Amino acid sequence: MKLKNVFALNVLAATLAACGGGDVNLNPSVKPTPSSQAAASSVPASSVASSSSSSAAAVACASYTLNGQTFQGALSGNDCAYPATFASASKQITTNLTIPELPNGGVHVFQGSIFIGEDVDSNAAAGGKRIPQNGEGVTLTVAAGAKIAFQNGTDYLRIARGSRIVADGTKDKPIIFSAVKDLVEKTATVADRGLWGGLQINGNGLTNKCTDEQRGATANNVHGCHVLSEGLPGTYGGNNNTESSGSLKYVVVKHAGYKVVEGNELNAVNFNAVGSGTVVDHVQSYAAQDDAFEWFGGAVNAKHIVAVATSDDSFDFTEGYVGHIQYALSVAPEGVGGNHCVEADNAGTGRADNLKPLTKVRFSNLTCVTNNVAKNGGTVISPDGDSIGLLIREGFFIELYNSIVTSNTTDMTSKALFIFHDTEGPETIKAATDGWSVAKSNLFAGTGGVAQTKVWPSNDGFTTAAWLANATNTNNLVVTATNQLPVKVLKDSATNKNAYLTLSAITDATTAPISIALFDVSKLADLAQPNVNSAPVAGTSSFFVNPTHLGAASETNDWVAGWTVGL
Repeated sequence: MKLKNVFALNVLAATLAACGGGDVNLNPSVKPTPSSQAAASSVPASSVASSSSSSAAAVACASYTLNGQTFQGALSGNDCAYPATFASASKQITTNLTIPELPNGGVHVFQGSIFIGEDVDSNAAAGGKRIPQNGEGVTLTVAAGAKIAFQNGTDYLRIARGSRIVADGTKDKPIIFSAVKDLVEKTATVADRGLWGGLQINGNGLTNKCTDEQRGATANNVHGCHVLSEGLPGTYGGNNNTESSGSLKYVVVKHAGYKVVEGNELNAVNFNAVGSGTVVDHVQSYAAQDDAFEWFGGAVNAKHIVAVATSDDSFDFTEGYVGHIQYALSVAPEGVGGNHCVEADNAGTGRADNLKPLTKVRFSNLTCVTNNVAKNGGTVISPDGDSIGLLIREGFFIELYNSIVTSNTTDMTSKALFIFHDTEGPETIKAATDGWSVAKSNLFAGTGGVAQTKVWPSNDGFTTAAWLANATNTNNLVVTATNQLPVKVLKDSATNKNAYLTLSAITDATTAPISIALFDVSKLADLAQPNVNSAPVAGTSSFFVNPTHLGAASETNDWVAGWTVGL
């Protein structure tokens, strides 16, 4: 799309808004504000990146100065437009940049990718160029209420190692990253997945794609770990699992994801070896083409995260990630195809399952709402697989507490809700039988129940159902009997297929009460990093709070409403 067409779309947007186009916010009192009609004399693309922009643009549009030249967006109507001369995959922004909130619902429209900070790859590092650490790079600051739209499907936002993003929205003013079709044209629907690339943060944390020797200091640099990220070549990895790459608070990432080739896909939110000093709290992915959130190594924790209408996996973990997740919600809307709520492995296909650091996630208060749609089925097709709950495989270790995995179909017909799968070695199920993986105080309700799709010979006789019921794993309930389904666990689930709030009183189809004692995760010691090959031990968590309800959100704790979309 040419730059002048971006502004022309403002005219169309006003008309479409009157017809109810675009995505809908959960809070009916908060409605999208259409961009106003563009001024007749728009700033031409040739002058967008000049230092002679108007004083109005200087106030409204983002700008930065590099090597004595000022680059600035062009203001047209309520929107700001930024050509590839401002930012693109071939032009890294190597100075601090602030993107403000625009008045009247204005949108920042980018014609290229935004690459923040210099990517120091293996060649540059070998030549002695320092790999920035812990904020030594530059910072992208995004103001609360800012709306950022990408014009091309291949464009995305990337934060380089050692640089930071500070995107701190609020419930009343969430920060929105999306596409022109959504924020400018206002015609995007749940079927529009992959309109732009997504958000990628590269860090200096641990990944098992590097050895201990590579993670150590070199003769001329802080470490020698350099892993290529998915998407265009970018670099992540190092030896600092406590690094801060900034913060994401009240951020919504919509219609993102891009598949370069099979096995190389941009997700809505990519955490590549991101350290635990990074804050992730109240972040949503909506209508992602691949995964909603994926962690490649590192140790960044997350709280209050939401994935709706994801084509592949809502939450995906690999490469030695070690961390904590509390209050996570995944909803597969009725008829919308998608794959796993959680898919996790340690090393991936073709690599040994016992590579260190090992991958382990401690979940508390997860809600997975599946919809029984098969691969390539439904009204919105996904080629990625059936709608499934959790898939634990390839050396992944999990602790699962106070969580709900269920189906939103009328009679709770479902695919499998929880699967153990030994693929290339015995490590996954051995971790479960040895007590390294643990499940307590969880409800699984749906006809698919729990299963194991492959068991390594040395783990012969293992069943997921028996494991959930053993003496270590207490207070787990699996409900599959037709006379007990549907379980009344989510508020208004009979009339709302996007229901997500846990009822205060849970009952089965016979009205018999279902009561599951909650497990106090605040009394667990934080996960050791990277050595997680041990059972949970008592202590005090610096992250988890003692839950008051089962699942992600409840009638008395609806932290989801008011800032998310698609529910």
